[in-house]
Amino acid sequence: MASSSIVVCGVCESQHTTTTAEFWCPECDEGLCSKCWNFHNASKTLRYHGVISIDNYKQLPPSIANISQFCSEHNRIFQNYCLQHESLCCPLCIQYNHDKCMGILSLEKVIETAKTSALLESLDLNLKDIKMNVERVVKDRKQNLAEIQLQRQKSHDEIKQVRIKINEHLDSLEQRILHDLYAAEKNIKSQIEDLLEKVADIIEKVDLLQTDMRAIKEYASDLQAFLGSKMIETEIQKHEIFIQSLFEDASLQKMDINCKINDIISDFLFSVTSIGSVSVQSSPPLVVMQTGKEKQVQTRSVQLAPPSAINDIKMRLQTNIKYTGVTGCSASSTGDIIIIHKQSNRVLILNEDGTLRNGIPLSTRNPVDVIFIDDKKIAVSFPDSKQIQIINITTKNVERTIKTASQCYGVSYRDGQLMFCGTGRGIQSVKVSGKFTSTLVKDDTLSNWSYVATSEDKIYYTNSSLHTVTCCSLTGEKMWEYKDQLVCSPQGISVDKDSNVYIASNGNHSITVLSSDGKQARKLLDQDDGIDNPFGLAFDVNKGKLIVANYSESAVYALY
Repeated sequence: MASSSIVVCGVCESQHTTTTAEFWCPECDEGLCSKCWNFHNASKTLRYHGVISIDNYKQLPPSIANISQFCSEHNRIFQNYCLQHESLCCPLCIQYNHDKCMGILSLEKVIETAKTSALLESLDLNLKDIKMNVERVVKDRKQNLAEIQLQRQKSHDEIKQVRIKINEHLDSLEQRILHDLYAAEKNIKSQIEDLLEKVADIIEKVDLLQTDMRAIKEYASDLQAFLGSKMIETEIQKHEIFIQSLFEDASLQKMDINCKINDIISDFLFSVTSIGSVSVQSSPPLVVMQTGKEKQVQTRSVQLAPPSAINDIKMRLQTNIKYTGVTGCSASSTGDIIIIHKQSNRVLILNEDGTLRNGIPLSTRNPVDVIFIDDKKIAVSFPDSKQIQIINITTKNVERTIKTASQCYGVSYRDGQLMFCGTGRGIQSVKVSGKFTSTLVKDDTLSNWSYVATSEDKIYYTNSSLHTVTCCSLTGEKMWEYKDQLVCSPQGISVDKDSNVYIASNGNHSITVLSSDGKQARKLLDQDDGIDNPFGLAFDVNKGKLIVANYSESAVYALY
């Protein structure tokens, strides 16, 4: 909270008089006594300042209350906001530091909806999400503690029953196995209690942030609300990263104690050297992380172009890629194109104009799809051998091989995670640097030649056998499903910057575009445009281009 010490009237202080302030003007950045407040309200230029009581001012967190309207470097009032650097600017800041920046906005325009913006609502939702997930983690861990205590007790009872049937010769062995059993429980308990202690700290911090949020909403100025939101957003991101790490680093794996009693102990009383063994087994978490809806960044509310309607989308052929037998494609951040040349069992790296730059021979047969991880690494799926290979395109070496439980066709990449279509299982996920594969979307009907794409907080995938296109949240909840004669044997799938969905309709030899809500569809390209047996798709958001992996001859189409 803001300091509880006495705040003096800034106007009186400038006249060498000390008077206790009863009001605070955030725009003047000083306290006001009752007399000065009356003069302040009488001034035409000052009467519309958002003056609050000094008691309300003291409710603000220090980090919010200390926000100044003046540039510390130039001692000028902030008048603008630089979108490129996300920073406040005074006139001299623009002149010396931001003269070449695009997107310099009026600060008054940026902050006018600060307290009613979607960002504050989103931050509230994020805090609730964190608290909800922390509470679910606590509940899950406590339940696991109770289970292992029951398991320990059950094993203890079995050990005692065996002990009754044997003679005192086994006393030492009994003590050894009991020691192992309790040691295992103690070890698990120590791990879980350590985690609970960390989680309790997060709960305390989240509670404090929620208190700060309420204070900002009720008492902060627009500028304070705007910058305070940024500060709290940074703290929220730290907590979200911590919570996310619990789900990714095996911290929430269910722990069990198993104690196996030796079956032949009674027959070999004097030859047995131990009663049994204690082991701890881990299994995938029973709790999964859940989040709220898509975050809305406040500054985007002042940005320009609205999403394009699918009826406004027009494309024309830009480049023919002179290779046949192509099943997968991807675009790099710099505009390079990479394709799976299935016929030659190679990955081909092409320039933006479709000319060959380099080729990478593959030692494993029958590749299907490819995705850029970064400008140096790609992931290639091999359904026949049930694996995904991480390949360095500079050295042409396979850096890692990920085994999959089923055939894997379409593959996508997002925030360190590879997502792939597992036949008969659904959309699977594995960290590029991790070991554990998890199911994002359970779908035991998922067929061969299904492809997947991600955008924002959604997963999109095709089911070639069922002729469907499905959209799900990142937690696996189905949001919509499209099925119509426009889409026949859908395979490749990609998404543009407005979340319009592009489908390679292999059975119709066409490309179909769906609206972001899955309610509208339109045939965008067909055989007259050069579409013939399309497999993979890749939309280059930076260039506004669609790469189509036709099996006969691939092509690049540009928006116009």
